[in-house]
Amino acid sequence: MMKKVFGNVLAVGMMIILLSGLCLVKTPATTVYAAELADGITIDDEYVIPDSIGWCTYYVLVATNNTGSDISISADFVAKDAAGNVIKKVNDYSDAVKKDQQFILYGQFNDNDIVNAKSFEYSYTVNPTDRCAYTSVQVDTKDIGDYIEVCATNYSEFDIQSVGVRSVFMKNGKAVAFDTVNIADAGITFHGGSTNSQVIGLTAGDYDNLILTYTSVSNHSMTEDL
Repeated sequence: MMKKVFGNVLAVGMMIILLSGLCLVKTPATTVYAAELADGITIDDEYVIPDSIGWCTYYVLVATNNTGSDISISADFVAKDAAGNVIKKVNDYSDAVKKDQQFILYGQFNDNDIVNAKSFEYSYTVNPTDRCAYTSVQVDTKDIGDYIEVCATNYSEFDIQSVGVRSVFMKNGKAVAFDTVNIADAGITFHGGSTNSQVIGLTAGDYDNLILTYTSVSNHSMTEDL
């Protein structure tokens, strides 16, 4: 079974998804920007992904930061019923996304809360940041067979926050699973010069491709990466 990291898959517009007998409409975003960053977030793809045990559903955005700046971003995801009423709202954020970096944001919905859901929508806010430590970290993957080991190294001399790894597993071009882990040494601290690892994909099932992104946040204000 071939498993590899691959780049952007461009898709736009509205798509109909069949999920647990429901017809869910993926609706293009309503977006709110900070004044100085009026453009530049490219939505590469959107996926509705049920988990493997019937507990939750993920609405996943794969996006690229084309603002020309390092940013922080916060996204609200809502599930709506047939009448357009919001029945559940969740939030996700990233404190530091490097300029030109691909990243993932997601809304995690408990399936009991979205029994009557017919569509998902999202909106996000963007602000500049000087806390991005993305290029101070190297992330490597190793296929172990039933899962993938993700190894991160903090090449700077400074402690940073945990490396946030997010991944979408694909089969024949369709998203079949989502996973997320944080890599650190103690709590959310990832020490300077340290290497540590986590595993992803334990419940992904059969897949032939993988989108993997990561973010890394400095504990201090930096004009450049650490």
